[in-house]
Amino acid sequence: IIGAGKCGTSSLYHYLTSHPRVLPASEKQIHYFKYHPDKSMRWYLSHFPSTETFLGSGAVMTGEASPGYMPYPDVVHLAAKRMAVP
Repeated sequence: IIGAGKCGTSSLYHYLTSHPRVLPASEKQIHYFKYHPDKSMRWYLSHFPSTETFLGSGAVMTGEASPGYMPYPDVVHLAAKRMAVP
């Protein structure tokens, strides 16, 4: 979830991850695209459930929420670029 501070990002994250078919990341706020863009996508993805855990649980979604992204347009562009399907 790309959010802004004090706009309900945390509430939305907690509502979503309370669903039994949504697995949370190891941390709610990884801040990869703002504070850790020099690290690899592998590092970022290591914060999410493994493929085996995800599929074995019957999950349909995983994710994280970083409420500090919205004020930084470069962060949104970087996220779109790195998350694009080749």
